[in-house]
Order: sequence, then C-alpha cells, then structure tokens
Amino acid sequence: MRLSRGSLAKLEREVERLQHLPATYRPIGVTLKPGEKQQKQYIVGLGSGENTFQQARTALRGWQTHRSHWLQLYPASSPPTEQQTVLVLLKAAGLCLSFGCRVVQVIDEARRYGFAYGTLPGHPERGEELFLIEWQPDDRVNFTLSAVSRPANLLYALGRPFGLFMRQLGTRQYLNAMQRATERIR
Repeated sequence: MRLSRGSLAKLEREVERLQHLPATYRPIGVTLKPGEKQQKQYIVGLGSGENTFQQARTALRGWQTHRSHWLQLYPASSPPTEQQTVLVLLKAAGLCLSFGCRVVQVIDEARRYGFAYGTLPGHPERGEELFLIEWQPDDRVNFTLSAVSRPANLLYALGRPFGLFMRQLGTRQYLNAMQRATERIR
C-alpha cells in the first residue's frame, strides 16, 4: 500500500516495482476452481440476451467496475490480460492509496467473460477476486463477484472493521457499475 498524490510517474514506478513480485496468497486461481468455497460471492442479474452480454463484456473489459470519483485503476487503458500488474486506487482529499494486484486469469468464451486478480505485497489483504459475466442457457445474463481473502498481517487484522467497510464500498461500486453499464438495454 502506498500513499501519494497519485502522479502518473509515481504510479508507473509502483507498477514496475510490483511487476515481478510474487502474489501474497496461495493457491493462485482459487476463485476459478469449481467447488471451491468462496468467502464472499455476489450475483446480480444484468438482463437477458446477447446485447446485454456484449454490453457487460465491453464494460468489464474497460474496467468500468473500477471507475468512480473515489475508486480507479491504473493502468486502465487496456483490457485485463493475464499477468498484468495493476494498481487499485482509492482517492480522497487529493491523496491516493494504491494497492497492487495481478491478473491471474482471463476467461474469454462465447458465453462467459471475466478475470480474476490477486493481491501483491503491500496490499492490506491476501487473496483473490473474480469478476465474471455469464450468459445463461435460459438467456439471463449474470454478473458474479467472488472473493477469497484475509488480512495481510496483524496490523490490518486490527483494522479489520475499516477494511470490511471499504470492501463493502468496493463491492457496491463493482455491482452498481455493471448494472449501470447494462441498464439502457433492459
């Protein structure tokens, strides 16, 4: 975790620093394994049909889940790719907290699109999140957000109530962003 003014040069240096560091959790891909119990899982309906699926896919490829006045992602100029290192940015009062994550897998199928990313050193949690859109056989389109995580160390464990509050805000942001991205189709 880094606190800064969030200049592009500082963000780029932080991505470069984290790029070759190992993930802080095991097993990698835990959110992608069928039958693995997810610590948290949220599923929201986005609508139905191919247009809804394509709109949701476009939004997720463009990191729309991570775009608000207080939450951003760097770099967000290209779609998620495997082994891509990104910074999740929390912005307030001109300051920026950055948390490193690595995309561990991208799912790009005819009726499923998504990615999972996991935490890197300095992140207050150790774990992984999955962002997945599925176009069901009955034509419904769902967005699933799954997470498996725990505090990274004792200090973060002591601040767990604040961490849970921030996670709830992030979860709401992710779910609402996907619903907004498809609401004009419904």
